[in-house]
Amino acid sequence: MTNNSSFYRWTTFKNGIGFAAMVTLNVEPNPLEKNQIIEHYSGQGFTGQGNIEEVPENGYDPWKVAARAGLAYAFSLIDSHWIVSINKIEGRNAIDTNPTIVGYTVLRAFFDKINFHLTTQQIEILEAYVVSSRITHYKELIPDFFTLTFK
Repeated sequence: MTNNSSFYRWTTFKNGIGFAAMVTLNVEPNPLEKNQIIEHYSGQGFTGQGNIEEVPENGYDPWKVAARAGLAYAFSLIDSHWIVSINKIEGRNAIDTNPTIVGYTVLRAFFDKINFHLTTQQIEILEAYVVSSRITHYKELIPDFFTLTFK
């Protein structure tokens, strides 16, 4: 566990489709015994077709909501309390990044920071759900990691 920012990338390639997102988080224990999410976005958003997009202060709301959803689910699997500062989310919208991929990447980045490991079965279930998010009509829907459905 560290309170320094560090870059985390999750990528996979399934059934001819790429999945990727990158996040930068700060994580520190919360002595107030509650979980807290702080968001600091300063990207430019879309700058050109095929370019990596960084979430700006305004906009990209589905990615931001999904990031919080991923953390809410992660918090439910642990007994400790944390302050998580999301400093950067990057991806390529509609190419290999959608809200579900963002939420899962944030969840994995958080667990990496606190040295928590999902079981192989948990990873398989979650990644099958993430892969299902690339079905056309689910692309911009918000993930619910508790029920493995989309809103």
